[in-house]
Amino acid sequence: WIGLKDAPITNILSVYGPHKSQPMGWGGYLYSDKTGPTSKIGLYLAYGYHIVIQKDLQLSFGLNAGLMQYKIDMNKIVFEQEEQDLKKNKYSYLKPDGAVGTYLYATRYYVGLSVDQLFNNKIIVSRNDTAIAKNSYNRLKSHYTVIGGYKFNLNRDFDMEPSLLFRATTKTMPQAEVTVKAIYQKIAWLGVSFRSSDAITLLGGYNYKDQLFIGYSYDITYSRIRLASAGSHEIMIGARFNKIRSGARPKM
Repeated sequence: WIGLKDAPITNILSVYGPHKSQPMGWGGYLYSDKTGPTSKIGLYLAYGYHIVIQKDLQLSFGLNAGLMQYKIDMNKIVFEQEEQDLKKNKYSYLKPDGAVGTYLYATRYYVGLSVDQLFNNKIIVSRNDTAIAKNSYNRLKSHYTVIGGYKFNLNRDFDMEPSLLFRATTKTMPQAEVTVKAIYQKIAWLGVSFRSSDAITLLGGYNYKDQLFIGYSYDITYSRIRLASAGSHEIMIGARFNKIRSGARPKM
């Protein structure tokens, strides 16, 4: 986020692929996320299983599991009123973590649901017995995400893909994101997205011979954060090392 001190920075590296003959796939990902005094590092393994419902319709079930390290640097937090029970320490926690999801997809449309941070891990910010008795801890709440989209064929060169993303978690306002993307010959795309109470996003990307993928998005923030930030950038780079398996889909 441009111009914002201690702005969130997220980095993700993922690898995945299908089984050669069975209707399943696996992979894993490593991520780091830093926001001011807090940071997370996670390493996960993922597995997915696909069921063919019709010739052009499949249902996928997925799960991932791994470890997450969560850190809090209390020295970077300034309290309006001094908290006697919270010491200016650095706290670090290693916790198991996981997520589940399901995904229904065809050539022209898709819809999915996922739940992250399944275990609601407890994060204690004080070792003081009095503070613990006062429930001086927090939990990493589960995040619920629903997605859906449809691809319209405008002519032999252009497709248009509107999509919807909805996020929710306990004790926070739900957030919706509506995106419209124009795709040229499955090679390049441009789009615009509206995220409720937050930002308008401009995005684009390029697909080189179905082997190299590059994407970029820029958030034009209209929430109060705009007073301190000039927007945020996101960059995605992907590579496909071999072709998608060919041949008939397995019958279920």
